[in-house]
Amino acid sequence: MTNVWSADSGMEVEDVWDDTDLIRMYEQSIQEVHQQVSGVKEKKYTGEDGKTYLWKVGGNCMAPFEENGETSYYAATIDSIGGKDDHEVQVTFLYYGNQTTAHMKDLWLNEEAIAEAVASEKKQQKVGKKVKNEQGTNSSTPIPKMAPPIPPNILAMAPADKQEALSSMLMSWYMSGYHTGYYQAMSDLEEQGESSDD
Repeated sequence: MTNVWSADSGMEVEDVWDDTDLIRMYEQSIQEVHQQVSGVKEKKYTGEDGKTYLWKVGGNCMAPFEENGETSYYAATIDSIGGKDDHEVQVTFLYYGNQTTAHMKDLWLNEEAIAEAVASEKKQQKVGKKVKNEQGTNSSTPIPKMAPPIPPNILAMAPADKQEALSSMLMSWYMSGYHTGYYQAMSDLEEQGESSDD
């Protein structure tokens, strides 16, 4: 039986499933879409140090990455510029592939660190291609990846890129969970009503 939280059920608030992270990811994906729609390719920004920087989509920078309450700076490539007053950038960290959104005031340049990260990433890509080629020549017949057929009219609504596909998947996962829980709660309440009538 599924538990449904109510003030008189005796359940603590902590026992209720917390979807804060899912909501944060959804809001982040919406923000990323808005950034990509803005169409800004470059932006001048005067930093707190008084220097004027020209940040460009496709350019490199040192961007903050926060983990466990600690902030470290890593070399990154600017994917898009947007947000409030076009002062936020979506970056992909070189070598790692993680993505984050940062404010331009938090970006800075370190040519040596960026050059080192670019070289490491190129080296990693070469090794990856070499391993892929070796596996391709020594592997047996590949297993086909079969997927269920797509409903006819959904092709026109297919996501344009990987990020949009991820956003759509997270939203459908969230909605599916919501409606499953709602249906289960209705069924449980119906069962409780039938058992009390007996």
